[in-house]
Amino acid sequence: MRQLVPLVISVVVGCANDPLYIPAPMTMEAGVADMTGMLTTAKASLQLPIKTETAADAMKRAALAATLAPVLVPYVRVDDLQVDLEWTIKNLDAKAGQAKIQLNGANEFFSYDPSILNLAPDDPEAPKTPGLSGDIPIDVPASGEVSGLFTEDELREASIDLDQITRGNVNPYRAILTISKNAKSFQPMTPPMPAVKDYVPTPVGPPIPRDAFALMTRIDLVFKPNTHMTLEFNVRVRDLRGIMHPLLLTAVTQKPGELQQFMPAVYNPVPTTPAR
Repeated sequence: MRQLVPLVISVVVGCANDPLYIPAPMTMEAGVADMTGMLTTAKASLQLPIKTETAADAMKRAALAATLAPVLVPYVRVDDLQVDLEWTIKNLDAKAGQAKIQLNGANEFFSYDPSILNLAPDDPEAPKTPGLSGDIPIDVPASGEVSGLFTEDELREASIDLDQITRGNVNPYRAILTISKNAKSFQPMTPPMPAVKDYVPTPVGPPIPRDAFALMTRIDLVFKPNTHMTLEFNVRVRDLRGIMHPLLLTAVTQKPGELQQFMPAVYNPVPTTPAR
């Protein structure tokens, strides 16, 4: 069975195809009964250490935005980085179990948390809003471990789905069930209005072209095992544009002013009481 070996690279040397390894900031542990008897879940986030945008980059982005006007162009675009995520689940219990890993995240404009989205508040039988990726049962043997991967294609798809759902107001079910990793554009729509009977979203503004697709700059994981387990993960990045900080996560404390500060809005077009 393949073992994951966390690597910390403090200096970037080599070409853009040389991967950078970013270990998770914490080990996630869950699957233990809480005071109410419910099994605990674990959540973790990892912000990609992106260098502060330079004046030259800002000018290039403004020039691109002018050619695409009136489309807003993000600093970090979907084809700037190739990202994947390796994970290992360890079962600390003496009996076999199952676990799910749900992947969500944020780009520089919006964050996506399906647990606060209820697009069918009047239908108690409606399915829960889906995560961007994962949420598939994983069998873990007693006192054993299982390793796996969210691939570059899956992270690219998740990034595009995130942009479609938030800036485009595309229904999450539709966005996630449609393969869009090679999409050339998407059409923003009016926000969902579940309280309006027979409501049909309509297009708003011009289509957003791929040159303006936003990349996921923060990865969020939800770990949901049914026995006592831990989850460890590493993020691997191929920096095609040279915008990752060479100190990676250590830049947070050593060079904090050199990291781009993103303040994404929480996407919730229909504020409701959390469904779960």
